[in-house]
Amino acid sequence: MNNNTQKLKFLTLILFVFIIILVGVLLYTTKVYNQDKDQPAVNTSAEVTSGDAASTSTASSSEQTGTDSAGQIGQTIDLKLYNYDADDYDNPKEIVNVTVDKKLYQDDITAAINKVLETTGLSIKKAELKDGLATVDLSREVAARFNAGSAGGITYTNILVMTILNMPDISKLKVTVEGVTNTESDHFSFNGIFVKSADGNKYELAAN
Repeated sequence: MNNNTQKLKFLTLILFVFIIILVGVLLYTTKVYNQDKDQPAVNTSAEVTSGDAASTSTASSSEQTGTDSAGQIGQTIDLKLYNYDADDYDNPKEIVNVTVDKKLYQDDITAAINKVLETTGLSIKKAELKDGLATVDLSREVAARFNAGSAGGITYTNILVMTILNMPDISKLKVTVEGVTNTESDHFSFNGIFVKSADGNKYELAAN
């Protein structure tokens, strides 16, 4: 009987230890499972947040590119800079697109033209546009560039005139120097009004 009792106690102890181990494994498995189960919920939340951020960004973009009462907010236009050099007076060396704000062009055409010309060494003091005629005023310092040899006169005149005549709503151009009209010098003439030639690839200087 004693041997049987000892065996029973030993088996009971082993069973008890096995049950404890089994319970521990079950608790650990349950904990890992719950963690894995919770993880997708976190990721889903992050995706929703990203989606909300994208929606907000799109809404913000729509507002920036929306329209005001004039219908112009956020709109841009491509103006063309006509670059010439002394190798070919009749054809531009290159035509460069310069993107400017459409409202700037409408509200401050002087600033818009200067933005297009900023790489050429030319600038204007003031520009006015009325009924298709753009009147552009140059400083004496800028006008002196046009008088730096015959090549300079033709090249700078080509750049200025063709660039401005190809801007929206402009069909004619009058150039003044410090407000003085019909200015002439050794290597340039602003005596008249510039208009595009019949084929549109050059300009002509017509009488006022």
